[in-house]
Amino acid sequence: MCACLVQRISFIGKRMKRFTLFTFLYLALGVCLTAIALGYPNLPSSLQTSLFINAGASYLVCILSTFPFWRETTIRFYHRRNSAVILPWLVIGLNIVWMIWDAQSQNWSMEAILRAFSRLLVVLLFAEIIVITWQVNSEH
Repeated sequence: MCACLVQRISFIGKRMKRFTLFTFLYLALGVCLTAIALGYPNLPSSLQTSLFINAGASYLVCILSTFPFWRETTIRFYHRRNSAVILPWLVIGLNIVWMIWDAQSQNWSMEAILRAFSRLLVVLLFAEIIVITWQVNSEH
């Protein structure tokens, strides 16, 4: 039983080769969103549910980002659609503008800030795409 478990862990270890800065950022975001959702029980239930869903998505992305297919898929998409280089920048910019506008329009209320904070996963995903494309460009 123990030998089988060690063999399985070693197989998984060989498949999970890449721990990047973004892996830890996804994990940290998930922990922060979970802590906020649990630490403020008087939040509206829809906001608390949104925080938990985004935390779960962040944990899932954290795990997926350790597998080689994550980077390979991004590289394949980049090579296929070379004209889509500006897309990640646009998504990040629009998300940041939307987050600031939403929080400011509601006088920086706690709910507005937390709604904006839960959108950080999208910003992190597209920032990782930008970093991967920079690495691919520097390799060529």
